Amino acid sequence: WIAEQLDLITHINRACGELGAKGGPSVGEMVVAVAIQRACVPGPKRDLGAFLDASGARLSCLPGGAFSGQAFHRLAQQVTDRQLEQAQVALAQAAVSRFALSTDVLAFDTTNFDTHLATVTRSELARRGHAKSKRSDLRVVGLGLLVSETGHVPLLYRTYAGNGSDQGVLQRCLAGLGELHAALDAGEGRRRPAQRTLVRDGGFWSPKLECDLDVTGYGSLISLPLGHGAAEQALHMAARRGAMQPLPGTRAHVRAARMRAKVGELDRTLVVVESQELLQGQKRGIAVALRKAKMELRKLARLTDAGRIPRGTLERRVQKALAREHLSSFVVTTIGGAERTPTLGWRVDAALRRRLETTRLGRRVLCTDRHVWSTGRIVHAFRGQWNVEELFRRAKKGGVVPWGPSYQWADGSLRLHTFATVLGLTLVS
Repeated sequence: WIAEQLDLITHINRACGELGAKGGPSVGEMVVAVAIQRACVPGPKRDLGAFLDASGARLSCLPGGAFSGQAFHRLAQQVTDRQLEQAQVALAQAAVSRFALSTDVLAFDTTNFDTHLATVTRSELARRGHAKSKRSDLRVVGLGLLVSETGHVPLLYRTYAGNGSDQGVLQRCLAGLGELHAALDAGEGRRRPAQRTLVRDGGFWSPKLECDLDVTGYGSLISLPLGHGAAEQALHMAARRGAMQPLPGTRAHVRAARMRAKVGELDRTLVVVESQELLQGQKRGIAVALRKAKMELRKLARLTDAGRIPRGTLERRVQKALAREHLSSFVVTTIGGAERTPTLGWRVDAALRRRLETTRLGRRVLCTDRHVWSTGRIVHAFRGQWNVEELFRRAKKGGVVPWGPSYQWADGSLRLHTFATVLGLTLVS
């Protein structure tokens, strides 16, 4: 019903042209069929025909046997990235117009998915990268996704190489974001351009990207990395007595502090937000990491006492043991002696640990150019980032509309498979 309300097949065929074999399914028919299959009974393309024959609704007058894996692969090799981008913009406009979605705040994030391509199979998309699944034996494909504030409906996506950077994929999205901006205005029937804001996490920060987004027509709301100079300044301000104040209304359990400062050459409003849930999670992570670090430090102390480790190696191993979860900020180590006869002393400083918990842990620094927004509005808008992460959880194996496991062997098939999966997420959203 939703596919018919949005007229998905027509929009996709109009963007992709008359592709496909004579007497076979069009691109729109094939993609919508795969999207509904992944939303209802996720399975391989070889089961698509049987799924369609057993379904109550009919997508096409063609028999289910016409929707085969081979037909999908042939269509995938003909469709271009530009055609898929035009289809995304048209579908976003249709969704906003038909279901009255709010698009003043859009959330963007990235993830990646494991592929099962053989190592000898050449691919520009499937690359070795930092896999979210923590597996190092598989190549991954990246996905960047932009969703609406209400309904959490995917409006724009990008498939990119698994070894690509977050900033790079958003930079490549700028042209599509400009087209989407105009299309959403048309879908909402606006007479003047809307002031939309793009929300993302700290992995996407760069002064150039901030300026490019402003030129494209988008405001910015981002969580700065805590190591950033402006974030350090904001955290120092928030550590003062009375700086953190509860938000009004229903968010009285949330405390925040606000300031206006220069972030590089840009004028920005900074908001430090305190999250008890984040704080408790970080404390658990520190406890686990500290237990492992203590075991390593005791082992290094025994090796040092026995004279079985040189000083250079000792320094490297101590640094590695304290590299995670802020351990180096409150575990105090003292390394002395000569290269062949080093000494090691260490202790956990409780005062430094309490200071870390009260000034840094459980806190985010939000950075925005929306100076007229209230602090509560800024915090609420940033929490919409969770909606993208929820969609990613749905698209993981075993969730709603899973992306994988995927056994596509060509880049074109990976792109069209991802387009169908995002379309499935649109339908269930």
